[in-house]
Amino acid sequence: MTIKPTGIGQTLSQSLRLSSDATHEREKAEEAARAAYRRQYWQGYVKKVKRIFGTVTPEDFEAVHLRAEDAGRSVWGQVWAESQAYLAGQTLATGEMADRQRELVTELRRIGNNLNQLARLGHIQSRKHGGLKQPSDALTAEAMQQLARLEAVVTKFDDGVTIRTRSHCE
Repeated sequence: MTIKPTGIGQTLSQSLRLSSDATHEREKAEEAARAAYRRQYWQGYVKKVKRIFGTVTPEDFEAVHLRAEDAGRSVWGQVWAESQAYLAGQTLATGEMADRQRELVTELRRIGNNLNQLARLGHIQSRKHGGLKQPSDALTAEAMQQLARLEAVVTKFDDGVTIRTRSHCE
């Protein structure tokens, strides 16, 4: 027994267009293509990325956790950094050393910014005065101060590696 829609049901059924079989087949094909793409993507993903699982004692975990906090890393980040340092035969920077490295990078960025500003100023002055001329004494003095400051910061940072600086004449 089929029930015929009456009232609102009849109005809705008349206003709705039912999709054709061709449209339905096209939508099914599109969904199948999306599913195939997702399947292929995840199969490739599994080949590229591997998970590592392990178990440690609570004491070992706490030791790694403390080293990670000291260095400002996550526990997994600490394990990864330690394994990469071991692989490279290097020592991993401690928390204090990492802080000093961050300070050094910040200082180097500031000095680089200052040097870029000096270079820009030198180019502007050379355009104003027409052609390339020797920089003014004030500009040269400022550039040399910045380079001396850079050298002082770099050589002050001591992590057991000897840092040699070359003079610009070599």
